[in-house]
Amino acid sequence: MDPRRHRLPALEQALADPPSVPDVRERSDLAGLARRTVRPIDLIGHSVAVVAPSASALVSPYLMLRVVGPGAWLSALIGFGLAFLLASVFSQFATRMAAPGSMYTWVTRALGPGCGLLIAASMLLGYATLVAFGVSQSVRHGAEAGTSAGWGTPSVPAQLALAVAIVLVCVAIAVRGVGMSTRVALAAEVTLVLSLGVLVILTIAREGLALDGILSLEGASPTRILLGASFIMSITVGFESSAALAAEVERPFLSVPRSLFGTVAISAVLYALAYVAMHAVLADDGPMPGPAQRWFPPNVDVHVADAVLSGLLCLGFLTLALCALNALARVLFSLAREGLLPGWLGRTHPRWLSPYGALVAVAPLAVLPAVVATVSGTGIGSITVRLLGAAVLVLAIAYALVALAVPVFLVRLQEETWRPVVVALAAAGLAGTVSALDVVEDLRHGQWLACALACLTLVVGAGWYAWLRLRRPAVLRRMGIHDETIASDLLHR
Repeated sequence: MDPRRHRLPALEQALADPPSVPDVRERSDLAGLARRTVRPIDLIGHSVAVVAPSASALVSPYLMLRVVGPGAWLSALIGFGLAFLLASVFSQFATRMAAPGSMYTWVTRALGPGCGLLIAASMLLGYATLVAFGVSQSVRHGAEAGTSAGWGTPSVPAQLALAVAIVLVCVAIAVRGVGMSTRVALAAEVTLVLSLGVLVILTIAREGLALDGILSLEGASPTRILLGASFIMSITVGFESSAALAAEVERPFLSVPRSLFGTVAISAVLYALAYVAMHAVLADDGPMPGPAQRWFPPNVDVHVADAVLSGLLCLGFLTLALCALNALARVLFSLAREGLLPGWLGRTHPRWLSPYGALVAVAPLAVLPAVVATVSGTGIGSITVRLLGAAVLVLAIAYALVALAVPVFLVRLQEETWRPVVVALAAAGLAGTVSALDVVEDLRHGQWLACALACLTLVVGAGWYAWLRLRRPAVLRRMGIHDETIASDLLHR
């Protein structure tokens, strides 16, 4: 007898009654977002744009060599090493959870809603500052480009109008959809990286490599080296913002960690190239060159050089504002969907699937520093520079807390191993050390804004938690929403 005849009834029965599947919901907590649409390369473009490594590389290596002096290379090594450690920390969460709340959702799942709200307050302050900083700096460099091109210096009201126009353009692009936003960011960053590469090649061809003493530590100060590492941390802050788009990425558990490490690697390489070029420029015993003279040969008209350099910086900071706006909107969207903020902030566009409620709400905040600067008579950009320095401290403290949450998170999942725990503790310790030294230096010079904002963030987070626990305890139990499998994701039901 053919044995296949005995298997046929069983096969027919299996096809008639498919295996049962776990109960899944028809609708996600994140319904309305464009799930699984952002390409991995576009996500890297977004992440790189928030860090703005090309704009930083045009200025930062020169400042590091002038301020830190001998050992500036070691500052960069420590700073980017810390960024790689933090990328490994964030990847522990990003490979397991796709959440628009990113860091605050991770900490909520590990340490509870109290610590989660503290991280949420830190993220709101940090990301909002990045948006405002990008807007004001794009206005500043755009005005400088116009002045160098012979168009005259725009008046303060004209600069304010330009700031409003930039915010409106960023909001319009972001509302149009995450796909368009990330592609615009990718195109801008490719342009900036190629432009920086050309400038580095021209500078090295003109000045030579001048590698003698480039790694020297003679006369180096450990304090200055660590302060330089703090500066490097300030130019990489926000690189984790790509995690806020995780629910909208095609393969989030693979793409988000790659974007984290890729962003740090790209930033480090660009910085290293610019550092080598600037070391050659400063090796010349002549007078200190201006910004344009550092990168352009003497036969290029200084006004043209200034206009090109300012234009590149304007593009870099404009893209930063756009991508930081997208990240901030996702955090607000997540908080609103959890009931921690007004519900209208969680509304999404029916066609473009973008969190337009949060995007529109952020617009006035993005232009507020420019308004204050106009009213007070200070230069547009000066206020956000000070705010950014303070926001870096707040985010650094948040990074350290996220790192400390890793061991608890892995224990809860019963996936603890020694390596990620050691990396997390090393990241928390190094971030805390660099931040503490930065605080001591600020207070020594009578600068208290960073400490004040850090204390304010702590008070807001604690007060937020206390109020919710007293008035709306059910909301706290709902915290930590993330992208989950829904019925439409299954092959059969």
